Amino acid sequence: MARTPHSTTWSRSASRRAHERREAVHRAAADFRYRRGDSAEEVAWHLLRTGPVGMPRSAATLLDAAAEASRAGRTGDAADYLRGALDEPLAPGRRAEALVELAALEAVTEPSGGIPRLTEALHLRELPRDRALTAIALGTALTRRGESRAALDVLRGLDGVREDPVLARTVLAASALFAERDGGLRRTVHAELGAELGTEPGTDGKDDGAAGPSSPTLQVLRLRYEAAAGLVSAEEAVRRLRRLTAIPEDPLAAPYLLGAAACVAQWADALDWADQLAAAGLAGHRVSPLHPAHGLLLHVRIDTAAARGDFARVLTYAEENGLPVDGAGPAVAGNLAAQAVLALARTDRLAEARRLAHGVGIGIGIGVGVGVTVGSEDDWEAGRFRYARGVLRAASGDRHGALADFLECGRCGPDGEPAGPVITPWRSAAAEVQWALGRPREALALADEEYRLATAWGTPRLVGRALRVLGEVTGGRRGLALTEQAVELLRGASTAPGAVPDPGWGLELVPALVSHGRLLTAAGHPRRARPLLREASVIAERLGATGLLTLAQDVLRVGGARSGSAPLTGEAALTGSERRVAALAADGRTNAEISDLLHLARRTVETHLTSTYRKLGIQRRADPAGAMTATASSHRGPDRYGTP
Repeated sequence: MARTPHSTTWSRSASRRAHERREAVHRAAADFRYRRGDSAEEVAWHLLRTGPVGMPRSAATLLDAAAEASRAGRTGDAADYLRGALDEPLAPGRRAEALVELAALEAVTEPSGGIPRLTEALHLRELPRDRALTAIALGTALTRRGESRAALDVLRGLDGVREDPVLARTVLAASALFAERDGGLRRTVHAELGAELGTEPGTDGKDDGAAGPSSPTLQVLRLRYEAAAGLVSAEEAVRRLRRLTAIPEDPLAAPYLLGAAACVAQWADALDWADQLAAAGLAGHRVSPLHPAHGLLLHVRIDTAAARGDFARVLTYAEENGLPVDGAGPAVAGNLAAQAVLALARTDRLAEARRLAHGVGIGIGIGVGVGVTVGSEDDWEAGRFRYARGVLRAASGDRHGALADFLECGRCGPDGEPAGPVITPWRSAAAEVQWALGRPREALALADEEYRLATAWGTPRLVGRALRVLGEVTGGRRGLALTEQAVELLRGASTAPGAVPDPGWGLELVPALVSHGRLLTAAGHPRRARPLLREASVIAERLGATGLLTLAQDVLRVGGARSGSAPLTGEAALTGSERRVAALAADGRTNAEISDLLHLARRTVETHLTSTYRKLGIQRRADPAGAMTATASSHRGPDRYGTP
């Protein structure tokens, strides 16, 4: 029966009365629990269901509940309590604090990055320090949305900053990070930085009063810029970093110092020190997602994991920071996306890497097109992502697409100059593709330039890679000598006296061993090549670098290795780790269960299974009825894995 207008009006009226009764019950319950002394969250649960109460006590309770939820790590609940508090009467200063807190929570998930809330908060701030910090948070949100110029305009519109040296230094440090996504702004801000320090690029200004102990943060930011531009060596950079990080810095500026120092330390292969600096910045100073140094510190963590060849940790970090590494959604950050694509490509998970790369756009606005932006055309993050996409395309057989990506990386350096190998080794990668495309002259020019720049920075990792590629494209006796030198350099760096061997050196050592072995085979010395190629296979297997392992074994096979060599396919090709994982998978264990039983990262389990499927010629977990079961039965033991 159709409803009449009268019955519809009556129904709405009844529903409204029922809603009002529910609100009254919750309001009474909130008042009762408040008087009884229950926790703020227990009271706030009812307040959120009453609508605005209009009492200062309600606002205070909701703010206390938000603090309790934040401490417990329940950011969603904390955001709900803050939204409720903002519907209640609040003093201007307290309202501004709540707006900033809520914007920091929403910045991770909201496309606007909390910009409207931060804009309102900035209008409510009165003290110069509060205005500066709120403006920096607003600038961070704007920069993430690709509006670097607007971010700098916000900072330049601040009053009363120059009178406070610490505030002035902090605002300039934030400006330097905001400007990185725009080449023109980058040059302008770093000119201001140099003028403030009274130094020229490539000098540390330690004897200049303006650049002395009062400004270690600005000096480290300038040093980072110089390192990226190839104006200093790694040895000199570390020497200056040691001195500058020993100078006490105001807590307001310290996160910028720690973030920039951690970045340079990671570039210089001081990975443990870089991790320590990043941890001090993230934990010791509790930087929020709306702090300009937050992204920089997170990038250092994922970059050091990548440098060590810890692909599982790279993917874990990426997922923890909102990156859908399974390709199920759009990517959210350029460097995270780049490192995740590289990790997936190097573990031969090319389909997943392609899905992830497809969800990232370059130079487009958030919410426009597929995925989200990784920055402007000359952004360092954009260059890193292009490099990762080029590696993926090369691994997928798209050499021309890979070359286009690598060459485009050259536009992403400071001051409009091509990016150096400290940012991305795009020249070496492009040289390899040019060589494969039958363009030796172009390949040699790129490889020569990369070697020159790598030796200027001087870390074994960069120099070893450049030597390897230069040897590959040179060929002949000189090529053999260059690749042999690369192997010796990388081996020596990984086993330096008193140093703990870093498995990450294998990421460069394996290709160097393969290149040298390939040239030896071509020169008629396959027997000398085989031990090198077997060594490369062992290291690649230990790293879980399936692509490198396949490459080493393919070259070994071309060199005429006898059947006693490690087979490439079939059950006999499985490593011990792959056999153990296969046995548990055949028993019906999930990846999570296998991870717990064998004390492996879940990504490591997935990498082993992918390699196992390839070697056994199966496509998915449902296929191994014959192959996997046979493998499992040949390697199953009742107590070995803690299984019945």
